[in-house]
This record gives sequence, C-alpha cells and structure tokens, in this order.
Amino acid sequence: MSKGVKNAGDKVGDQIMANADLQVLKDLSVAAGQLYDGAVDSKGEPVDLGLKRDSLPSTNRKYIDAGKVRFAGDKIIVSYEAEITLKQVHKDGISGFQSEMDSMIQKLVDGLKKNYRAHAGKSITLTAEGDGAKVDVEYVSRYRTLVHAVRSYRVAGLSDVVAATGAEVNKREMADSYKKFLEMGGFSRDSNA
Repeated sequence: MSKGVKNAGDKVGDQIMANADLQVLKDLSVAAGQLYDGAVDSKGEPVDLGLKRDSLPSTNRKYIDAGKVRFAGDKIIVSYEAEITLKQVHKDGISGFQSEMDSMIQKLVDGLKKNYRAHAGKSITLTAEGDGAKVDVEYVSRYRTLVHAVRSYRVAGLSDVVAATGAEVNKREMADSYKKFLEMGGFSRDSNA
C-alpha cells in the first residue's frame, strides 16, 4: 500500500460513516433475531411471518420451516429451510417450485423489513441479486425431502463496504515491510535461509 493511499480520506468522516453502517447492521441483526420459531412481538403475541409453520397446529414433533440471515460485506444472505414431501416438490413442476421458494424467501425478507422498521424507526431497502433463489433439495426418505433456498440482497444505505472475497483480497497490495520480510525468508527456521 502506498503512503498516499494510506493517509487519504477524512478520518472523522470515515469514522462517522463506519458508525452509521455498524448501526444499520446491528439493527438488521436485531430484526433478524425475531425470525425464529416461537418469537413474540412487544405485545407478547406470536410473530406471524406467513411461513407454513404458523398455520400448523401445535404438536410434539416440530415442523422444519425456518429462515436465517447472515451478512457478507454490503450484502445480506437470506436462507430458507423446510421439510416437505416429494409430492409437493413435483406438484407444480420446477418453475412452480422455484417460484414457491422465492415467495417463501420474500416472506422472510418482508418480515425482516417489518422488524427493522419497528426496531430502528425507519425503513430499509434490500435489493435482490440474481434471477431467483438457489434451491437445493436433499433426499431424506421416499416420502420426505429437505429443501434449502438461499438468496442474497444488497443493503441500501451502506457506504462503500469492501467485501472480503477471494478476488478482492488477491488484488490488494502488500505493504513494503511485509514484502521485505517474505524476501528475507519469513518465519523460516532453517539456519541457511
């Protein structure tokens, strides 16, 4: 990294943007905490996300129908997992099943936005990336399957966050002192190095 780049930028402005970004991510994280099965709102009533588990009667056997959220740079990755029958997978064909999984992820995103608005007092824009969710169907038995659907969304309102992807990490320059260290042999224990 050159010295000109290292000292570039307004450090106070960068700190303010970093704090604003951190607050948005914290609020999203709190909102995502309300996606679990059995979550209740501020009035003590169960949170209804529109998932299949919300309309089922309470039984001893839990129905696998849940969502989860993780963060990667300026993206939020929403996952949906469900246990469904093979008949449901084949009922409307591939495109019908794909659209059903897209709608289930959209219900999770809508619930996330609603929870974010309730917690932070403002709305957030999540822009979907790609054509649709990536859907994997795993065989459990001749009757049941386990479905994983994943879709990433870009979080609007964040400053230019650099995602630590493999390509971007490889593009970064090494500091001159680290290059010199490697040229001298690094942590080599060999006395001839």
